Amino acid sequence: DNCSTATVTVTVVAAPIKAVNDVAGPINGIVGGDAGINVLDNDLLNGVKVTPSDVKITSTPNGPLTVNTDGTVTVAENTKAGEYTVDYTICEVLNADNCSTATVTVTVVAAAIKAVNDVAGPINGIVGGDAGINVLDNDLLNGVKVTPSDVKITSTPNGPLTVNTDGTVTVAENTKAGEYTVDYTICEVLNADNCSTATVTITVVAAAIKAVNDVAGPINGIVGGDAGINVLDNDLLNGVKVVASDVKITSTPNGPLTVNTDGTVTVAENTKAGTYTVDYTICEVLNPNNCDTATVTVTVVAAPIKAVNDVAGPINGIVGGDAGINVLDNDLLNGVKVVASDVTITSTPNGPLTVNTDGTVTVAENTKAGEYTV
Repeated sequence: DNCSTATVTVTVVAAPIKAVNDVAGPINGIVGGDAGINVLDNDLLNGVKVTPSDVKITSTPNGPLTVNTDGTVTVAENTKAGEYTVDYTICEVLNADNCSTATVTVTVVAAAIKAVNDVAGPINGIVGGDAGINVLDNDLLNGVKVTPSDVKITSTPNGPLTVNTDGTVTVAENTKAGEYTVDYTICEVLNADNCSTATVTITVVAAAIKAVNDVAGPINGIVGGDAGINVLDNDLLNGVKVVASDVKITSTPNGPLTVNTDGTVTVAENTKAGTYTVDYTICEVLNPNNCDTATVTVTVVAAPIKAVNDVAGPINGIVGGDAGINVLDNDLLNGVKVVASDVTITSTPNGPLTVNTDGTVTVAENTKAGEYTV
């Protein structure tokens, strides 16, 4: 029972706690999501790896980064490429004021972007206009088809081709047939320096051309001249009546017919009555090898001819001889007095009268008085 009591005082301190800086990435900024790390994986409590249940994590999100209470790190979707940081603090559950803070650094990168080459055509060069494609239809951002609002298109027009800012392609009117190319670039709106370039190839073809056969006449063969038609009047380019300045006419004269370069047709003077043909070819000025050929048929008729009755005398029957007239003097060819060299006279003598081949009339000697005809 001989006893004494004393007090033992022991000072207990919290174990050392160490939050260690973390680095993650590269992370696809469009996708975002889990950064692929847990901040606790390298943190220490009492010199050994932290047991998650022994600590509490606190953090204020910074920009696109969030440190979650389980230690994972989340990157916001559609984050622009760059390097981002966020701080977090771990505090010991046993000693809530036993804390340490560290920084998480995450590298975010732009998604892959791919502009894919495009091919279009054939496009009618006279009409031009929309080439019928949108260059974005086969372009990719992050491995899937581009959403137009996510990219910006830039392009410098080349020759007749223009890539518009909405992705459509325009061909200039009156473009010569051929194959044309133009480059364009798509850049991500989120990351303006994340770009890709591709080429658009457009085949332009000549419009359909059609030379249509023509018929003219009747044309007076003595006069000849203009046949009264223009071969272009029924010819077509791109399905509509040809504009004279858009084509070139070539033709080799055939017999009395000539197709002139303005499309008119000329018949030579003094052309014998009959049906005549001549071919002509129209070629597009824009595309000189875009041509078509047709035939002009012209009916030529003889000019009106009129032999007019003649009267002569009195003639001395004993003497006979020249009746004093020429039958051609009042005859008409094409409405005017006959030129002797333009006609041939035939006649069968009748009684004492003979019409000679030069148009004179002869009375036989010793012809009985009377009225005679031939």
